[in-house]
Amino acid sequence: MTVIDTPVTHPTTGPTRRLFARLALGLAAASLTGAAAFAQDAAPAYTLQLLHFSDVDGSDTTALGSVAHFSGLVQRFRAEHPQHTLLVSTGDNVIPGPRFNAADNQGTMRALLGREGVGRGDIALMNALGVQASGLGNHDLDLGTGTFREMIAPQVSGGAVVWPGARFPYLSYNTDFSRDANTRGLVAPNGRPLQELNGKVAGWTRVDVGGQMIGVIGASSPVFKAITSTGDLVIDPPLRGGEVDIDGLAARIQAGVDEMTGAGIDKIVLLAHMQSIEVEKALAARLRGVDIIVAGGSNTLMADADDALRPGDRAAETYPYLTRSASGEPVVVVNTDADYKYLGRFIAPFDARGVLMPQHFDSRLSGAWAAAQGDDTAGGVTPIAPVVQIRDGLRRVINASDGVFYGYSRVFLEGRRQAVRTEETNLGNLSADANLAYARDIDPTVQVSLKNGGGIRAEVGAVVAPPGSTSDVRFEPPPANPDAKRPAGAVSRLMLEAAFKFDNKLWVFDVSAARLHALLEFGVADVENVGGRFPQVGGLRFSFDPQAPKGTLAADGSSTTPGRVRSLKVGDDVVVRDGVVQGDPNRSFRLVTLNFLATGGDGYRFGATSPQGDGLARLLKLESHPRAGAALGGQVGLPPGGEQDALAEYLLQRHRDTPYAEADTPAEQDTRIQNLSRRADTVLQ
Repeated sequence: MTVIDTPVTHPTTGPTRRLFARLALGLAAASLTGAAAFAQDAAPAYTLQLLHFSDVDGSDTTALGSVAHFSGLVQRFRAEHPQHTLLVSTGDNVIPGPRFNAADNQGTMRALLGREGVGRGDIALMNALGVQASGLGNHDLDLGTGTFREMIAPQVSGGAVVWPGARFPYLSYNTDFSRDANTRGLVAPNGRPLQELNGKVAGWTRVDVGGQMIGVIGASSPVFKAITSTGDLVIDPPLRGGEVDIDGLAARIQAGVDEMTGAGIDKIVLLAHMQSIEVEKALAARLRGVDIIVAGGSNTLMADADDALRPGDRAAETYPYLTRSASGEPVVVVNTDADYKYLGRFIAPFDARGVLMPQHFDSRLSGAWAAAQGDDTAGGVTPIAPVVQIRDGLRRVINASDGVFYGYSRVFLEGRRQAVRTEETNLGNLSADANLAYARDIDPTVQVSLKNGGGIRAEVGAVVAPPGSTSDVRFEPPPANPDAKRPAGAVSRLMLEAAFKFDNKLWVFDVSAARLHALLEFGVADVENVGGRFPQVGGLRFSFDPQAPKGTLAADGSSTTPGRVRSLKVGDDVVVRDGVVQGDPNRSFRLVTLNFLATGGDGYRFGATSPQGDGLARLLKLESHPRAGAALGGQVGLPPGGEQDALAEYLLQRHRDTPYAEADTPAEQDTRIQNLSRRADTVLQ
């Protein structure tokens, strides 16, 4: 058995040094403080190089700007240890939006893909990277199991394979793929060799890496049923009271792990797409026999003390997170941030029994390796040629949308995940206000707007830092794109498609004062986990205390006990004071929201499940409204009645001549959504 001991070369000069150099090693030992408890004197019997990533589901600009350099890192590290490397993803490899749709362009993409189709560009990038296995993420299912099948299964025409499909399997042991007609034909038996599973789905597989058998098992969060389009897939165990049953989930995964250990596999990697790093940590302590858990869905940037991060980024957790398994053996959790910004690299030393040896972890080699954006060869890497070709093809298709713009902004529009899921942002305000204005044009009695922060998928603008700096970061309005003939500050169709990928339709209906309170209480109840349900609002102001106990919702979500929401005001109407609804709890407010939320998305309960039920009325389509005549007809070019259309019209009407200028503020200065752990409550003043 072989021990990897080849040193990694670190460039020491030039402006891209920060992307590779491990800066200060003085704190490296601190990241291994738990290693002493597992001290062993022997040298490793076998070492695995695990490369990993996940969650390519945010900014198309960032993903396409980073993937080529990311591929160069993969190629460099794989070349150093060609027999001992495993490259995996934990899912969310695709997401509806410009990049996703660009792959369906026949003229440009057929030559690159063999046969065009939505999402296939991302799968082709993963094939070119040499991904060997992936977990199943929620966004992989956003357009349903049928689209998922079309993306990953080979396509044959005239007896020839015109689309190779995914050259890797999707793994999820706690998902029953056989129940769904679209995925039933993709199911492969558990335990088959990885190389036999291209374009298949399974629970677990095995792969020979440098003469050692590695077991790879997948698991998906039961919350998928509430946040994506799972069709007839069955994900075990079901949610319990809206929460993940972690003990039940661990027991379900353990059954698969036991199958692997029963087959003689003593080195096991779990690809866990749990949406919350805390769930993966909890699983680590409950499972037996799992050595490495690769997390997914939470975009948690793990890094050790000598990792050089991208400008403006901060580590949320040490890389790796080390703890004891249920059997007392060392187990680690690893993760990196999304959109090809980082390549996770874990050099995993094992003893002769297949047990990790933490005292031999090396933070100089393991950690989050930042990929350069806009510099394919930074640090002297050589990108993988097909990755560059596919990236360039997608960009050509997407750039055609960047030349169509609606208005201007003088400021950076904050749409990044950590912000829109935890606090008021200017892009959240702008979008909520646009939805409200769109609704009022059709029904002037609409009073308030509510949407989920998780529906905002990207910022509008640029994050800029001088070469070599990680702290002097500027957040700027959209830069010009001369290739698309788009001037600086212009907000384009591409930006709206990227930030509002799902283009949810706008629905209007009445809610009671008690239910409006309950909706907001539910919206802030998951803020500590950066949940997608966090509200962005228009037409109202409210305050919440994230340190207070959560309110208890009625079974139908129609009301709540006093909880985190302390104050709420709609116009001059005081709705909540000191956590208690004021006045008639049944008085109504006309609200515009997203069809995704109105029908139960992210767990919201509006008391309406169809356009016909409970007073729910879908907004009129743009083309059927009198205002959609000569003034705007043909200028918007977006599907009517959705968020993209609403914001495009809002920008045309208000910010074509007068640029939007409301800069984003820190939580201490937010007034529409007031976080009482950061500021005083002035909602009712």
